[in-house]
Amino acid sequence: MTPPVCTLIAGPNGAGKTTFARRFLSDHRNFINADELERNLAESPNPKLLAGRLFFERVCQYRARREDFSIETTLSGKTHLRLVERLLNDGWQVELFYLWVPRIDISIKRVAERVSLGGHDIPHEDIVRRYPRSIYNLLHYYGLLCSETVCLDNSGDVPEMISRQRGGEAKPTIDNWKTYNLLVQGANNER
Repeated sequence: MTPPVCTLIAGPNGAGKTTFARRFLSDHRNFINADELERNLAESPNPKLLAGRLFFERVCQYRARREDFSIETTLSGKTHLRLVERLLNDGWQVELFYLWVPRIDISIKRVAERVSLGGHDIPHEDIVRRYPRSIYNLLHYYGLLCSETVCLDNSGDVPEMISRQRGGEAKPTIDNWKTYNLLVQGANNER
């Protein structure tokens, strides 16, 4: 029997996670995006809190029914580590697609472009704080834990492979050393 799959679409703010999910993971009907949930609840008294609750309710529903689902995250926190551990212990496969951009200013510019098109804003200081933390958590926690991790440079028109890593492997397989070294340097501010 094929195990159910949880897919994490991750990366810093402005990395193109939602666009990637819509473009490359169209077969994942159960895509949970907290930002979209919040936007749909904008008229509610506390849309961020309600969206967070709804996000975790949906995760619990799919998990209980053992239905494949996908979530979007910056990985700037360790909130999803416990979920990943539980899913793996319950026999799930957890895939991680990490979308990287080489500089914080690219993230800031992309968020500004999104806002100009009616999308949600992220405070500048949050983008700056989350960027190195996201990469650090990828390299030191999530990449080691997930069943499979694919890291992509999403700074151009088409994502380019940086590295791949299977759960339990201490080191990833590097496809592009120059880009991988830049990625690692991006996590250095989080020490």
